[in-house]
Amino acid sequence: MRSTELLLSNRPPVKTAAHMNFYDAFSGMLKDADELYIAVGYVTAESLAELKRLAELNGIHRLILTIGMHYIEKFTRVQYDAAKALHRFLQENSAGEVRVVQSFRYHGKIYLAGKNSELFAGIIGSDNLRSIINDYNNYYEASVLVRDRELIADMKSFTDSLSEKAAVPIDECVIDSFARDSSGLDSQIGVERSGTPEAIGLTLTGIRFEIPIKTNKTAPKSNLNIYFGEGRKNRRNGIIIPRHWYEAEIIVPKAITKRTGYPQEGTETAVFDVITDDGYKFRCYVSGNDSKNLRSKDDLKILGRWLKGRMEDSGALRIGDPVTEKVLADYGRNTFSLCQTSEPNLWYLDFGVSR
Repeated sequence: MRSTELLLSNRPPVKTAAHMNFYDAFSGMLKDADELYIAVGYVTAESLAELKRLAELNGIHRLILTIGMHYIEKFTRVQYDAAKALHRFLQENSAGEVRVVQSFRYHGKIYLAGKNSELFAGIIGSDNLRSIINDYNNYYEASVLVRDRELIADMKSFTDSLSEKAAVPIDECVIDSFARDSSGLDSQIGVERSGTPEAIGLTLTGIRFEIPIKTNKTAPKSNLNIYFGEGRKNRRNGIIIPRHWYEAEIIVPKAITKRTGYPQEGTETAVFDVITDDGYKFRCYVSGNDSKNLRSKDDLKILGRWLKGRMEDSGALRIGDPVTEKVLADYGRNTFSLCQTSEPNLWYLDFGVSR
C-alpha cells in the first residue's frame, strides 16, 4: 500500500480509473475511525448537517472542526446556525467542538482520522467540507491521501497549533453581521431560472391542488424529515451514509391524487416541469400506489431544497432541526400549491406567504 495516493474528482472528460476521489477516500477513513480532526477554509450549511449525522451514525466519539475563512469573509446566517448546532451537539456529548479562525484567512483543507487515540490516515488538498457529501461537488478537486505516520503527525501538529493559537470555539465568537445568503438552487444542477406564469406568457387553468406538508408529528423520518431516518449502508465499506438534509419525498393524500387532473403514474402526465413563484424551473414526477409520491426528477434534493430553503430564509427553520408544526406556523403556510398551466405538462408551484 502506497504511503500517499492522489485523489481526483474523476469527472468527464478528465476521468481516470487509476485514482479514487475524495469522497471514497474519506469514507474509507471513516469506516475505521472513532475520531476526526478537520481544518478547512469554507463550509456549507448542509455539509455541517451531513458531518453531524455522520458522527451520530458511525460512532465518532471525538470531532474537532476548525473553520478558516468565514470569520473574516462572514458566515451566512444559515451557515452560522448550522455550525452552532454542530458545536452544541458535540459539547452536549463531550465529543469535541467547532472552532473558528479569527487571526487570518485560513484556506487549507486537512482531514485526519484516528482510532483508539492513534491517527492512521489523513487527506490534504483542495476539498472543502462540501466534498464529504457524495455527488455534491460541482468543482473538480485534487487532494492527496496520506498514510505516512510521520507526515500525519506533522499534519496533526499543525492543526492543533491552528486550532489553539488562531481559533476560538464558535460560541465565543462575536458575530454581529452576516453575508447575503444566495439561494442554493442557483447553482443546482437540473434547475434553471425562469419566471412567473404571467412573466413568461402562461395562464393558469384553474386546476389547483393544495399539497399538505407533514410535520415530525406524523412523519418524523420521511417527507421533509428524511434526514432523521436511519441512513443508507454502503455495502463496500459498511459506512452509514446520512440521508441528505434537503432530500425529500412528499407523500400526497389519496383524496388529492384521485381528483381529476392530478398527474398520474404510468401516463404521459407522470413527469412534468414546474415553475415556482420565486422564479425557478425544474422537473418533478409522481410514482407509487395512487401516484402518492411526489419528487423532483433525477435529484431528490431539488424539491426539498426549494421547500426547506424557503423556510430557512424566513428564519422559521434551522438546518438540522425537524420540520414541526411550529416551523410551519412561523413560516406562515402548511401547504404548497400545485397549479396546472395552459401549457401541457407544465405546472406552477406556489409556496409564497404574505409578510
